[in-house]
Amino acid sequence: MNTLTLRALRLIPLPIAAAVAGCGTTSPAPMLLTLPHAAAVAAPSAPAPAVAGAPASKVMVLRRIEVPEYLAARRVRYRADASTLAEWPNTYWAERIEIGVSREFAAALRQQLPGWRLCEAHCSEQAPALATQVELTQMDFVRGEQRLLARAQLAVWSADRTPRLLRSQEQAYVIAGQAATPQAQAEAITELLRRVAADLAALAQGAAAPAAAPPR
Repeated sequence: MNTLTLRALRLIPLPIAAAVAGCGTTSPAPMLLTLPHAAAVAAPSAPAPAVAGAPASKVMVLRRIEVPEYLAARRVRYRADASTLAEWPNTYWAERIEIGVSREFAAALRQQLPGWRLCEAHCSEQAPALATQVELTQMDFVRGEQRLLARAQLAVWSADRTPRLLRSQEQAYVIAGQAATPQAQAEAITELLRRVAADLAALAQGAAAPAAAPPR
Protein backbone atom coordinates (compact mmCIF):
# COMPACT_ATOMS: atom_id res chain seq x y z
CA MET A 1 0.00 0.00 0.00
CA ASN A 2 1.68 3.30 -1.08
CA THR A 3 2.11 6.50 0.93
CA LEU A 4 -0.80 8.30 -0.71
CA THR A 5 -3.15 5.43 0.13
CA LEU A 6 -2.02 5.38 3.77
CA ARG A 7 -2.60 9.15 4.07
CA ALA A 8 -6.05 8.79 2.55
CA LEU A 9 -6.97 6.01 4.98
CA ARG A 10 -6.00 8.23 7.95
CA LEU A 11 -8.71 10.67 6.89
CA ILE A 12 -11.41 7.98 6.70
CA PRO A 13 -13.35 6.84 9.81
CA LEU A 14 -11.97 3.58 11.20
CA PRO A 15 -14.86 1.19 10.24
CA ILE A 16 -14.85 2.43 6.65
CA ALA A 17 -11.07 2.27 6.48
CA ALA A 18 -11.14 -1.34 7.63
CA ALA A 19 -13.66 -2.19 4.93
CA VAL A 20 -11.53 -0.48 2.26
CA ALA A 21 -8.35 -2.20 3.43
CA GLY A 22 -10.06 -5.61 3.42
CA CYS A 23 -11.91 -5.29 0.16
CA GLY A 24 -9.43 -7.59 -1.52
CA THR A 25 -10.23 -10.57 0.75
CA THR A 26 -13.07 -13.01 0.02
CA SER A 27 -14.85 -15.25 2.50
CA PRO A 28 -15.32 -18.91 1.55
CA ALA A 29 -18.68 -19.90 0.10
CA PRO A 30 -20.97 -21.57 2.66
CA MET A 31 -21.24 -25.34 2.48
CA LEU A 32 -24.80 -26.60 1.91
CA LEU A 33 -25.40 -30.01 3.44
CA THR A 34 -28.05 -32.53 2.37
CA LEU A 35 -28.94 -35.94 3.76
CA PRO A 36 -27.76 -38.90 1.68
CA HIS A 37 -30.60 -40.89 0.15
CA ALA A 38 -32.06 -43.41 2.59
CA ALA A 39 -33.10 -45.80 -0.18
CA ALA A 40 -31.49 -46.51 -3.51
CA VAL A 41 -33.71 -45.65 -6.46
CA ALA A 42 -34.43 -48.83 -8.39
CA ALA A 43 -34.32 -48.80 -12.16
CA PRO A 44 -37.79 -48.48 -13.69
CA SER A 45 -39.27 -51.78 -14.80
CA ALA A 46 -42.40 -52.84 -16.62
CA PRO A 47 -45.44 -52.95 -14.37
CA ALA A 48 -46.52 -56.40 -13.27
CA PRO A 49 -49.73 -57.63 -14.87
CA ALA A 50 -52.82 -57.27 -12.72
CA VAL A 51 -54.04 -60.45 -11.09
CA ALA A 52 -57.79 -60.94 -10.89
CA GLY A 53 -58.98 -60.97 -7.33
CA ALA A 54 -55.64 -59.79 -5.92
CA PRO A 55 -56.09 -57.65 -2.79
CA ALA A 56 -55.44 -53.93 -3.15
CA SER A 57 -52.43 -52.45 -1.42
CA LYS A 58 -53.08 -51.26 2.09
CA VAL A 59 -52.81 -47.53 2.67
CA MET A 60 -51.01 -46.10 5.67
CA VAL A 61 -51.01 -42.44 6.67
CA LEU A 62 -47.49 -41.20 7.34
CA ARG A 63 -47.36 -37.98 9.30
CA ARG A 64 -44.30 -35.73 9.09
CA ILE A 65 -41.56 -36.93 11.39
CA GLU A 66 -40.81 -34.61 14.30
CA VAL A 67 -37.25 -33.57 15.12
CA PRO A 68 -35.95 -31.97 18.34
CA GLU A 69 -36.74 -28.27 18.48
CA TYR A 70 -33.13 -27.39 19.28
CA LEU A 71 -32.05 -28.75 15.89
CA ALA A 72 -34.71 -26.95 13.82
CA ALA A 73 -32.35 -24.38 12.29
CA ARG A 74 -30.46 -23.84 9.04
CA ARG A 75 -27.11 -24.08 10.83
CA VAL A 76 -25.88 -27.64 11.32
CA ARG A 77 -25.59 -28.25 15.04
CA TYR A 78 -23.75 -30.94 16.95
CA ARG A 79 -23.27 -31.86 20.59
CA ALA A 80 -20.00 -30.47 21.97
CA ASP A 81 -20.59 -31.92 25.45
CA ALA A 82 -23.47 -32.99 27.66
CA SER A 83 -24.76 -29.44 28.10
CA THR A 84 -23.45 -27.57 25.04
CA LEU A 85 -24.57 -27.39 21.42
CA ALA A 86 -22.19 -26.01 18.80
CA GLU A 87 -22.41 -25.31 15.07
CA TRP A 88 -20.16 -26.45 12.26
CA PRO A 89 -18.47 -23.34 10.84
CA ASN A 90 -19.87 -21.95 7.59
CA THR A 91 -22.15 -24.99 7.17
CA TYR A 92 -25.91 -24.91 6.53
CA TRP A 93 -28.65 -27.41 5.73
CA ALA A 94 -29.69 -27.03 2.10
CA GLU A 95 -33.32 -27.31 3.25
CA ARG A 96 -35.09 -27.31 6.59
CA ILE A 97 -33.87 -30.36 8.48
CA GLU A 98 -37.39 -31.61 9.29
CA ILE A 99 -38.26 -31.64 5.57
CA GLY A 100 -35.18 -33.61 4.57
CA VAL A 101 -35.61 -36.05 7.46
CA SER A 102 -39.28 -36.65 6.61
CA ARG A 103 -38.55 -37.28 2.92
CA GLU A 104 -35.70 -39.70 3.51
CA PHE A 105 -37.64 -41.48 6.26
CA ALA A 106 -40.58 -41.99 3.90
CA ALA A 107 -38.22 -43.43 1.27
CA ALA A 108 -36.75 -45.85 3.81
CA LEU A 109 -40.19 -46.90 5.05
CA ARG A 110 -41.42 -47.59 1.51
CA GLN A 111 -38.52 -49.99 1.13
CA GLN A 112 -39.52 -51.74 4.35
CA LEU A 113 -43.21 -52.01 3.37
CA PRO A 114 -43.31 -52.86 -0.36
CA GLY A 115 -46.91 -54.08 -0.15
CA TRP A 116 -48.22 -50.82 1.31
CA ARG A 117 -48.98 -47.41 -0.09
CA LEU A 118 -47.87 -44.49 2.08
CA CYS A 119 -50.02 -41.39 2.05
CA GLU A 120 -48.58 -38.12 3.33
CA ALA A 121 -51.43 -35.70 2.52
CA HIS A 122 -55.17 -35.75 1.69
CA CYS A 123 -55.51 -39.40 2.73
CA SER A 124 -59.16 -39.69 3.77
CA GLU A 125 -60.39 -40.59 0.26
CA GLN A 126 -57.90 -43.49 0.04
CA ALA A 127 -59.48 -45.42 2.94
CA PRO A 128 -56.27 -45.80 4.97
CA ALA A 129 -55.93 -48.78 7.28
CA LEU A 130 -53.44 -47.27 9.73
CA ALA A 131 -51.77 -44.01 10.66
CA THR A 132 -48.26 -43.65 12.05
CA GLN A 133 -46.32 -41.01 13.94
CA VAL A 134 -42.62 -40.79 14.73
CA GLU A 135 -41.09 -38.27 17.10
CA LEU A 136 -37.32 -38.04 17.40
CA THR A 137 -36.86 -36.75 20.93
CA GLN A 138 -33.06 -36.86 20.65
CA MET A 139 -30.78 -36.71 17.61
CA ASP A 140 -27.36 -35.62 18.86
CA PHE A 141 -24.17 -36.06 16.88
CA VAL A 142 -21.46 -36.11 19.54
CA ARG A 143 -18.44 -34.72 17.73
CA GLY A 144 -15.80 -35.92 20.19
CA GLU A 145 -17.13 -39.48 20.17
CA GLN A 146 -18.00 -39.51 16.44
CA ARG A 147 -21.39 -41.08 17.02
CA LEU A 148 -25.06 -40.19 16.84
CA LEU A 149 -27.20 -40.71 19.94
CA ALA A 150 -30.93 -40.78 19.30
CA ARG A 151 -34.26 -41.68 20.85
CA ALA A 152 -37.53 -42.13 18.99
CA GLN A 153 -41.15 -42.56 20.00
CA LEU A 154 -43.09 -44.68 17.50
CA ALA A 155 -46.87 -44.92 17.39
CA VAL A 156 -49.37 -46.73 15.17
CA TRP A 157 -52.99 -45.59 15.24
CA SER A 158 -56.19 -46.84 13.71
CA ALA A 159 -57.46 -44.73 10.84
CA ASP A 160 -60.97 -44.45 12.28
CA ARG A 161 -62.73 -41.12 12.65
CA THR A 162 -61.79 -41.40 16.32
CA PRO A 163 -58.25 -42.86 16.16
CA ARG A 164 -57.22 -45.55 18.63
CA LEU A 165 -53.62 -46.12 19.64
CA LEU A 166 -52.85 -49.68 18.54
CA ARG A 167 -49.16 -49.98 19.31
CA SER A 168 -46.39 -47.74 20.57
CA GLN A 169 -42.73 -48.14 21.31
CA GLU A 170 -39.74 -46.07 22.43
CA GLN A 171 -36.35 -46.92 21.00
CA ALA A 172 -32.79 -45.75 21.65
CA TYR A 173 -30.17 -45.80 18.90
CA VAL A 174 -26.40 -45.41 18.76
CA ILE A 175 -25.02 -44.84 15.25
CA ALA A 176 -21.26 -44.84 14.73
CA GLY A 177 -19.96 -42.00 12.58
CA GLN A 178 -17.12 -42.29 10.10
CA ALA A 179 -15.44 -39.01 11.06
CA ALA A 180 -15.92 -35.81 13.00
CA THR A 181 -17.32 -33.88 10.02
CA PRO A 182 -20.69 -32.48 8.92
CA GLN A 183 -20.86 -35.06 6.11
CA ALA A 184 -20.38 -37.90 8.61
CA GLN A 185 -23.16 -36.41 10.73
CA ALA A 186 -25.53 -36.38 7.73
CA GLU A 187 -24.65 -40.00 6.90
CA ALA A 188 -25.31 -41.05 10.50
CA ILE A 189 -28.73 -39.36 10.42
CA THR A 190 -29.64 -41.28 7.25
CA GLU A 191 -28.59 -44.56 8.88
CA LEU A 192 -30.74 -43.62 11.89
CA LEU A 193 -33.74 -43.12 9.60
CA ARG A 194 -33.24 -46.57 8.07
CA ARG A 195 -33.26 -48.20 11.49
CA VAL A 196 -36.30 -46.25 12.69
CA ALA A 197 -38.12 -47.18 9.47
CA ALA A 198 -37.40 -50.88 10.08
CA ASP A 199 -38.75 -50.65 13.64
CA LEU A 200 -41.87 -48.74 12.58
CA ALA A 201 -42.53 -51.20 9.76
CA ALA A 202 -42.44 -54.10 12.22
CA LEU A 203 -44.76 -52.22 14.54
CA ALA A 204 -47.24 -51.46 11.73
CA GLN A 205 -47.22 -55.01 10.42
CA GLY A 206 -47.97 -56.28 13.93
CA ALA A 207 -50.86 -53.85 14.30
CA ALA A 208 -52.27 -54.83 10.90
CA ALA A 209 -52.04 -58.59 11.49
CA PRO A 210 -55.42 -60.24 12.09
CA ALA A 211 -56.06 -61.10 15.69
CA ALA A 212 -55.67 -64.76 16.56
CA ALA A 213 -58.92 -66.63 17.13
CA PRO A 214 -59.59 -67.34 20.83
CA PRO A 215 -59.03 -70.97 21.85
CA ARG A 216 -62.14 -73.14 22.05
